[in-house]
Amino acid sequence: MNTSYQDVLSVFHSLFKSRFEINEDLQYQWFLNALSGYELEIGALDYQEQSGIFSSRLPLSVVRTLGLMMYENYLTQELSRVMKLNGIIGKDISLTGLDATKRVTLQELENERNYVQELLHKQKQNCFS
Repeated sequence: MNTSYQDVLSVFHSLFKSRFEINEDLQYQWFLNALSGYELEIGALDYQEQSGIFSSRLPLSVVRTLGLMMYENYLTQELSRVMKLNGIIGKDISLTGLDATKRVTLQELENERNYVQELLHKQKQNCFS
């Protein structure tokens, strides 16, 4: 049985738990972003958009990498959202607890980016003379 978009989406959903429902169109765009990034780094995967299925069964490492790349897109958007929230500083009150959220989200994004790059590097074909 060939790998489907749903297989990659399941990996993506297993990486975090969101309090908010994520728009399906946005999730699909993150999938397409991950797919294009993978194809740019490694090679074509022959995804059939009409059926939502790849032309073959992908190795689990590739499915996991695509899911992680989707998660990286999610974290990028989450960081953007958090960065737009400003701390409230007034004469009698100071609410800057969001700075910790920004720092943690940025660190998580950087960790995921490094891990994705490591996985992509491991999947590249080595050529030795």
